[in-house]
Amino acid sequence: MTLQRRLTLFFVIIVILPLATAGFIVQRLVVREISNRAVSSLGPALDSTIAIYNDRVDVLDDRVRAAVMSPRLGRLLLAHNGSAVHKVLTRTLARGDGIDFISVLDGAPAPVASASRPGEFLKGFDPPPVDAVLHSSRQVGPGFVRTAPIPVVVAGKGKVGTVVGGFWLDKSLLGAAQEGTSALSLVVNGKIVASTEPLAGPVPTGISYSRPFDIPIGDGGSRARAQRIVPGVAVLSSTPSGPINDVSRRFLTSVIGLLALALIGITALAYLLARLITQPLADLARASDHFAKGRFEHRVRVRSRDEIGQVATAFNVMAAELNNTMKQLVESRNQLQLTLRQVGNTLRSTTDMDHMLDSILNLATNAVTADAGVLWMFSPARGVLQPAFTRHAEGVKLAGVARGEGFVGNVVASGTKHFLSADEPAPLAAGEPRWPAAIAVPLHGNERARGVLALYRKDADRPFSDEDLEMLEFLVTQAGVAVENIILHEEAQRLSLTDGLTGVWNRRYLQMQARQVIATAERFDRPFSLLLLDLDLFKEINDTYGHQRGDAVLVEFSRRVNGIVREVDTFVRYGGEEFVCMLSETDLVGAIATAEKILDVIRKSSFGDEGEEALPLTVSIGIATYPKHGKTFRDLVDAADGALYQAKQQGRDRVAAAGGPSPLALH
Repeated sequence: MTLQRRLTLFFVIIVILPLATAGFIVQRLVVREISNRAVSSLGPALDSTIAIYNDRVDVLDDRVRAAVMSPRLGRLLLAHNGSAVHKVLTRTLARGDGIDFISVLDGAPAPVASASRPGEFLKGFDPPPVDAVLHSSRQVGPGFVRTAPIPVVVAGKGKVGTVVGGFWLDKSLLGAAQEGTSALSLVVNGKIVASTEPLAGPVPTGISYSRPFDIPIGDGGSRARAQRIVPGVAVLSSTPSGPINDVSRRFLTSVIGLLALALIGITALAYLLARLITQPLADLARASDHFAKGRFEHRVRVRSRDEIGQVATAFNVMAAELNNTMKQLVESRNQLQLTLRQVGNTLRSTTDMDHMLDSILNLATNAVTADAGVLWMFSPARGVLQPAFTRHAEGVKLAGVARGEGFVGNVVASGTKHFLSADEPAPLAAGEPRWPAAIAVPLHGNERARGVLALYRKDADRPFSDEDLEMLEFLVTQAGVAVENIILHEEAQRLSLTDGLTGVWNRRYLQMQARQVIATAERFDRPFSLLLLDLDLFKEINDTYGHQRGDAVLVEFSRRVNGIVREVDTFVRYGGEEFVCMLSETDLVGAIATAEKILDVIRKSSFGDEGEEALPLTVSIGIATYPKHGKTFRDLVDAADGALYQAKQQGRDRVAAAGGPSPLALH
């Protein structure tokens, strides 16, 4: 909210608040007085209804007795003429002398005839039938008042029957007492059963018979008082709250209307006064709003030379400076976002060490706007840094730099970052570029230094800044994490394909290679062979010398065989003391020759280290050749296994070919 609006609101509140308070107090007093007068009118209506009830009760017995004093009724009763008795009773009710139902009973007593007219009850209340009233032991019940049984006496015969009559506790009792605007209702056991107005709804339990109370019936509720007639039956006098609420609303509307008129006039006056005070500040506030929304080109109109005018002038200068700064920050932010996006994409998308390192070098060169970049990596001997990857360094003679020599050599030796500039010169090694500005950070991976990332600028007037160093350190840190991940990935991949004891390939790798070798053999129609090797009597070594000595024998056996097979061949530990050698582009004759070499290298010297008992061992070998002995890997393994079984049966320490003559016959 502006200062002008706050001042306007302040002036309005000062005037309107007392007026509104006074108006509402008067409204409450007037409404309360009207409500009190309406409540005071409830008492007379109750008193009048109770008086009518008492009068009808007092004369009820006399009126019923008068109705049955006719000798004719006694004779009809003696004659058991029920229809004639019914006519007499119907004519009695037609006279309308305050009787609503009447019944004649014989001496049994059993009903002879009855007559009644319906009561004026609200829908939902069912009064008891006349028969139930006759047999009730109560003279006042829910919805009725009845007499005690009145005897019918015939001269000379004595008592020949009884008569019971009464009236309903319904609207007819209330209508005679209605006065003014009050509504009268009969309440039986907490439920309105008859009313002079179309009221509906339950009566609150535990109503007070001594003071007024509110009930949620009628239009908007009513103010009521109650008085008990008999236990369980009460008369309720109520006046609707609607008229009182209407008066309250009209009075309130008048008060609000007057306050609105006053508000309009006071607001106009307060606005003019506040505008005179705040107009010089309004321009500055609007300019600040533009400024907060990033529109730094907006300027404040200087209206005067006073203090506010000086603030406006300083604001314009600040806006111009900040506008230039923001443009630079946006450019830097865009470059940083691009670099970080590229870093993330690079580290997520590759497990190739060379590709990842080359990408990091490119990102670093672009991120700090360097003219060139070189990623120096250790040689296998770890004594010399070699220029493994370069960026924009074409035509520059680069060579290895020893640890501790030159600019990058000192960086990797100290393990800390370095600057190179006109203010901080450093000796250069013979293999380094001769550019005047440089920055270098050591690259670590797997807890050791792996190289140096160095960036160069060819202009001495553009040295690298601390911000450039922070960016380069961030990228090198990410590169170090990526290097460790790639190393772990390569190690995990190697471990998943090699045997943990002997270090040779495992069965999973054999299955992978077999698919490729079979596909190549099918395409170019070239043979290959499979050797299945099994150490003879190896179980006796484990049983006699223990599994640790047995494991040492397997390791030595793997080393000897691995020294015989070619690099293009695949030597695998197939399981236990069984090994497989897959010989690429080798027919059966060549496979037998290789197998004989393996037999010789195993026979010629015993197994065991110095100080251990020498163990002379032999090996049996089964041979299968593609496609002669099978065209699938499974078929070849089965064929070689059958040949191995044949070699074992023939006395061990020999070679056997699948489904063919003895290998000796092939020489």
